[in-house]
Amino acid sequence: MQVTIDGVQYVPVCNLTHRIGIAITTHNRPDVISKSLEKHLKYLPTGAFVLLVDDGSLPPVVEPEGVYLIRHDKSLGIVASKNASLSALMDAGCDHLFLWDDDAYPIADNWHLPYIESPEPHLAYQFIDLAGPRKLHDIAELYRDDRHVAYTGQRGVMLYYHRSAIEKVGGFDPVYGRGMYEHSDLALRIHNAGLTSWAFADVVGSDKLIYSLDEHEQVARSVPQSNREEQVKRNVKIHNERRDTGYTGYVEYRLQRNLCITTLLTSQNDPQRNTKLKASPDLLSKWAASVRGSDAIILADELTAAPAGASISTVPDVRMNVYFRRWLHIYQYLRDHPEYRLVWCTDGTDVEMLREPWQDMEPGKIYVGSEPKTYADAWAREKHPERVYQQFIEQHPNETMLNAGLLGGNREDVMAFAHGIVRLYYRIESQRFWKTEQARAAIGDMLAFSIVAKALGDRIVTGPRVHTVFKSDGIGREFAWWMHK
Repeated sequence: MQVTIDGVQYVPVCNLTHRIGIAITTHNRPDVISKSLEKHLKYLPTGAFVLLVDDGSLPPVVEPEGVYLIRHDKSLGIVASKNASLSALMDAGCDHLFLWDDDAYPIADNWHLPYIESPEPHLAYQFIDLAGPRKLHDIAELYRDDRHVAYTGQRGVMLYYHRSAIEKVGGFDPVYGRGMYEHSDLALRIHNAGLTSWAFADVVGSDKLIYSLDEHEQVARSVPQSNREEQVKRNVKIHNERRDTGYTGYVEYRLQRNLCITTLLTSQNDPQRNTKLKASPDLLSKWAASVRGSDAIILADELTAAPAGASISTVPDVRMNVYFRRWLHIYQYLRDHPEYRLVWCTDGTDVEMLREPWQDMEPGKIYVGSEPKTYADAWAREKHPERVYQQFIEQHPNETMLNAGLLGGNREDVMAFAHGIVRLYYRIESQRFWKTEQARAAIGDMLAFSIVAKALGDRIVTGPRVHTVFKSDGIGREFAWWMHK
């Protein structure tokens, strides 16, 4: 059976639990995958769940009998394909997960037993160097006993995981883009979490169990050399920094989507307009129509009909300044929806997406709006009377004023940013109750947004790539992701 969701075919969750799961990824190598599948089926462990992930091959791989197929309509790369493998095997209830490249296959009965009988929850087929005269000299042996051999690095030919390791640290990190170093990163996270004796290990005698065409240089690479070099250059820095700091972060391996989110809170007065907005979908129709490459969600307390292209998530009527209240609702929504990866929070009544930002957003960066003026602006000083805001203005009078109408980054960073604004709001309101803060309150969140952003230093990105010149009717639209007023 083939199941298509959002253009991607998925394996349905089965009622039958499979103890052993085998997933093979392939891209544009029909002869290679044909031979590999023949060998896999010849030496298949009894009752194993077999999955093939076709990463956008042209022509598409034909579903083999007895093998479940996931097909990406276009190539998404190694990271997405391996995570699709993990998701399907975990959903099928597999305890022992074997992730194979299409250019490797078993060559002996019971090849799987040394892996599943090992107490190590992660191992990988290793060859210390190429089999022919050409040598790489990129891996050395660190340890050997009668069952295991450990190395300084890892090949990605065949990766074995017990499901407990994946439950603990997750899967392959999309920070590595289409791939390179993603499997070594996962191995290190498992090891740094205290689950394995060595980061990169294999069972003794694996060369008698598994054959790698790559090891014997009998296959052309599916990723062009120029692309590989570019990905290596980009990813090695991330990998090595994590390696040296003992990083153990959990990475969601199930399919994640992107999100554009806005708010329309009409039950309470807008303190900047001194009136209530109407609960009309027309206010957000341009925003909704412009959003591409993501879900478009409106957090609303009265709106009942969404504009075309968007969906409504109803939030409670809360008696709270709407500019701060929006960040509370945004934080809560993101907390409750881990299926999202990259997120943009934007104003909905005066913001439009000009071009998709998703592929160009850098890991760890947080993107914000800004205005062509500084914090010395009289409006900022007059409308934000609290001490913390006045002190910020005094400390940074000549810096570019940030604008809270645009905020983008990965889900965790955006959620933390929103939470930082909420914390600051409640701290000030508590001080007001204790009468250590004056009664008059800021009309909006602009300075609170700026204070949270300032604490993030050089992670903050703004300017012409992010948005057009504020209130300019689109100056810079040929470069920007967003138009703001």
